[in-house]
Amino acid sequence: MKKALLLATLLTTYAHAYESRVIKGEMAPDLDSLLSKASGETGVDFKKSDFLLIEDRELATSKFQMYVQTNSMIPVAKTAVRIWRNLNNNELILAEMHLDEKAQNQKTILQAKFSKAKFNLNALASKQLTKAIFEMTGKEVSSHATDSRIISMKTKDQWENGDLVRVVEVRARRGVHTVVISLLTNRVLRTSYNEFPQSEMVSLKANIFPIYEEVEGTGELLPYEIKELKYVYTNIPDAGQDPLETLSNTKYPESRYSPLLAETSLGQMNDLWSEASIRKAVEALTSKLPKKANSYENGLLLQGKFATINLHPSIKEAFKDVEFELNPTTHNMLSWNLVDGAYVAAPVVGFAGKPITSQTDLLARIPFRHPENDATSYINSGVDEAQVYYAVTVLMESLAEMGFTDKELSEKPFHAFLFDPDIGMQNNAYYTDNTINFTTYTSDQPNLARDNATIWHELGHGIMDRLMGPHLAFSTGGGYGGLSEGMADFVASIVLEHQTDGKPFPGKNNFRIINETGFYLTNEFHDEGESYGGAMNDMLLTVISYEGKSGLTAFTDLTLEAMRLTRNHPSLSAANWFEMMIYADSLGSSVRAPGKFRQLINDALASRNFSFAKSFNPAEMKVTFNGTELTANSPGSRENPLTPCGENGVAAFDLKVSLTSGDANFIKFPATVKVEYKKGALQGAIKWMGEDSNPEIYTINSAEEMLNVPVRASMNCETINQPDGSCKDYAYVQIWNQGSEKPIAKKRFYLKLNKAECSI
Repeated sequence: MKKALLLATLLTTYAHAYESRVIKGEMAPDLDSLLSKASGETGVDFKKSDFLLIEDRELATSKFQMYVQTNSMIPVAKTAVRIWRNLNNNELILAEMHLDEKAQNQKTILQAKFSKAKFNLNALASKQLTKAIFEMTGKEVSSHATDSRIISMKTKDQWENGDLVRVVEVRARRGVHTVVISLLTNRVLRTSYNEFPQSEMVSLKANIFPIYEEVEGTGELLPYEIKELKYVYTNIPDAGQDPLETLSNTKYPESRYSPLLAETSLGQMNDLWSEASIRKAVEALTSKLPKKANSYENGLLLQGKFATINLHPSIKEAFKDVEFELNPTTHNMLSWNLVDGAYVAAPVVGFAGKPITSQTDLLARIPFRHPENDATSYINSGVDEAQVYYAVTVLMESLAEMGFTDKELSEKPFHAFLFDPDIGMQNNAYYTDNTINFTTYTSDQPNLARDNATIWHELGHGIMDRLMGPHLAFSTGGGYGGLSEGMADFVASIVLEHQTDGKPFPGKNNFRIINETGFYLTNEFHDEGESYGGAMNDMLLTVISYEGKSGLTAFTDLTLEAMRLTRNHPSLSAANWFEMMIYADSLGSSVRAPGKFRQLINDALASRNFSFAKSFNPAEMKVTFNGTELTANSPGSRENPLTPCGENGVAAFDLKVSLTSGDANFIKFPATVKVEYKKGALQGAIKWMGEDSNPEIYTINSAEEMLNVPVRASMNCETINQPDGSCKDYAYVQIWNQGSEKPIAKKRFYLKLNKAECSI
């Protein structure tokens, strides 16, 4: 199997995959030429008729097209042909092919399988098949120990290793389940779960927290300032009592959900839909509504160029003491309901916020920290609405100044929904489908609607969604490793640096992106993200130290271009990401010379236990117990906690810890080992025997030494934090170099204890 690759070892491959990258000046930027190259190098006859155009759009710096390989009009998994062309002369900037040779060689066989099973697009959407898939998926999700309630369900069909499979994405209360089912053998192939880990316009003045209200961890309350709320529309659609009335009879069944095909001619012929197609339908509908003046006389609402503020659709039932009339807005979120055994989606409008009657009225809304974070009090104050509007606008303005000027993508607003009352989502903020969502908060937690850093992180996911493409996250099972979290942290860091000019503020050094975590030295998603975001932040701060704000602009420009050049990547990895940064750097731009940051990128990665060299041996942290190695999916991991009963009321384990320095001498001996039981996120439910001396501290003097860490936990939970009456918690094993300010490696060892079950 021939492959034409740039830094081939960095590309994530799978069996029977052909991958090729064509760079500037090497070939004509059209599908025929690229497929001819692929056919010549593989001996496989790739035909244009077997490819479907999925996306054709103009970005800020290029024209982008994406095709997918198909068989019987069903996409082949992990395939894509992506082409970027110069906006002015149509010359090739970059093209990447990810093709499946085996699927193409077996084209006739797969077609025969499809026909033998009597499949067609209507059969795949049949009620009988939908019901069977729902039952199989429900059985898998219901067995999950902590997140078994199904909120919504979406699917896509694809060819995968010669099998026709349905990939089912289930949104539960706290995360996303992915269940892959063979449609040919009628069995579940695999499952996974990921927890949810921010002119016709006027300006107003409001009381705003420049960074946040409350320093997490210390509870220190920071002062607010008078800030400007820009770009508020002076005319908005009149929502009336039911702005989506004409859509009320439209059904969006899960069986017709197809984010990949919905906006193609094939999808439209077969009534396929996606969040994007619903959004377009709603926008077309609301654009025809009569306009009304968004004025003080009518009760001005925070609806503007970059942000619209809405209250969650459920607040009317959840909070009975709201002091102003709740009127519908024209902005919606997707609601899923179980109808006749199948999931059906419907767009549901939110409520408008507290009407603003004058500039004096807005300035009289003084932020206060309610001792119980009472949601009704906050709704009645209207303070959170102004804070979120300000934060979204600042992010969009800042990024536009530094190169985020892509047509449509940089111009449309994000829709914010505040006060989601679902108790399962408490103390949270999250991004989904062009919306940023806020929940309610307990007394011991900060109000995240007043935390700009959190808002900018969540919107970082939104910027990635817009620039890196809507098909990327779904194609990788809801995310792409720690890169997703790390890059969202980095977008927030860019905006923070832009707003503060690098000046310190309370809590800045506690941000997750300020870390020393190396690559390959964690076993959890968010910890893994520290190395990616941390490496990016190392690069940024180095550039700023030499070039100031112009360096911030140049490096942000590079990051945005790398996002464009990874758009809709079928199997993005961190290595792909850093490789694309180097390629984007080689192209240069109006604010940076070609190759300006290459050495900086390599140096920053080397300092994080990473190298592009094929022969590179990274440092390692190995933790074992009872002969089992602790990994992201092993027993003792987050989604697979150990559930011992213990003897004499005590669960006991001995963790064996060993270290190697690697080629970069990343771990230096003697190394300090700290075991934290109390300070990590979500810790505190289990009573660990080492809590009183937290952290427990050990030393490893050489790579030949094996450290024994005794871990003991009482079977009596300190706090019940799981729906089944159990407590789940972890011992946080961290490695520190001498003189380091943060751990350089860390792994979490989870237990889930239920004394009542042990006594049965």
